[in-house]
Amino acid sequence: MKFHWTWACVVATFFFAVSIPFALAKEESVKDDARKAGRAVGSAAREVWKGTKEAGKEIGQGAKKVGKTVGGAAKEGGKEFKRAVSGEK
Repeated sequence: MKFHWTWACVVATFFFAVSIPFALAKEESVKDDARKAGRAVGSAAREVWKGTKEAGKEIGQGAKKVGKTVGGAAKEGGKEFKRAVSGEK
């Protein structure tokens, strides 16, 4: 069998003509995948931030209630101490 350069060039040209668009499409796919991953990470970060913000509000409200309770108890304790020291009932 005789080697034909013409057919080798045709086959090589066909191979490159077919493979280059697939390679470029794969690169776009990688870019799209990276973009989607970035968006997912950004969305997750926003959700965590919102959750943290809500948790902070709840903790702040709970601390406020506890502070009022402790403050009221301290005030009553101070009054009772004052009554005990001064001899009042």
